Amino acid sequence: MDVYKIPLAKKADMEKILAMDQVFRLSITIKDSSMFGEEGFQYLILEGLEERLKVAREELNKISEKIDKEKAKKVEELIEKERQSVNDSFGSIFG
Repeated sequence: MDVYKIPLAKKADMEKILAMDQVFRLSITIKDSSMFGEEGFQYLILEGLEERLKVAREELNKISEKIDKEKAKKVEELIEKERQSVNDSFGSIFG
């Protein structure tokens, strides 16, 4: 899982990168930074095959800001909690 902090001013650049053949096949999650009390950014989370992540890294490193490992871990935990909540909801529907 790779986490990127993209300034909103670079949103169009991010969308071009996400539309690239190797990149759009990744699992892509975008979260607004306001979830963390920050303004003006989006967090982009990518998951998938390493060869496709490598292509995405090369391009996204040109437009993204570095985030520390602690912040990346918090973003990852948030995504996992949301997924678990969705899974629990489906479980109660089909349970």
